[in-house]
Amino acid sequence: MLPSIAAALSGYPPLLEHILDGKHYGPMLRSPEVAQHRTKWRALFKSLIACPPRDLAIAERFHTQWHVSHHFIRELVDDDELLLDMLWVWLPRFEGPGMILYRGENIDRLEAGRIGSAWSDKEETARMFASGWNAEGRGGVILRTNAPVESIIAGPSAHSANWLGESEFTVDWRKLVEVERVRNYAPRS
Repeated sequence: MLPSIAAALSGYPPLLEHILDGKHYGPMLRSPEVAQHRTKWRALFKSLIACPPRDLAIAERFHTQWHVSHHFIRELVDDDELLLDMLWVWLPRFEGPGMILYRGENIDRLEAGRIGSAWSDKEETARMFASGWNAEGRGGVILRTNAPVESIIAGPSAHSANWLGESEFTVDWRKLVEVERVRNYAPRS
């Protein structure tokens, strides 16, 4: 942790450092104590809703680490509603028009009503996730939506746009009017 960030974290729950430092989530997710970890992470996110970032450096670092690890954080918190409520507080507000966005989703999660928050204005990014990372279980699917500006929490972080090239927008699926399936992908082996 950088000294300036560490000093700025005074008063925040200590677990926030895990996100900002980009630590691994796998050991917690594979742990026999995963239920206790989830309880702690849900408590962290409830605390963060009441305690927004006080420092631009913390906000930017959180935004970057969100784009790097959101799939692990989502699995660890295991409460999409709580996660979205926290993201409205901790991510920088998107300023721009509504737009067509795409998501590479897992079919099983989609059919369970659990759409993720990471969307892109690039269909090829959605294709990469629908045919790869999210093609577990019964496979993946590209989703398309005309996202109203009120549904877009944040635009791409510099890391997402410049380093990863994913152009990832964070979207509150609860505010989407219509989501259509574009193409299904077979499960990856």
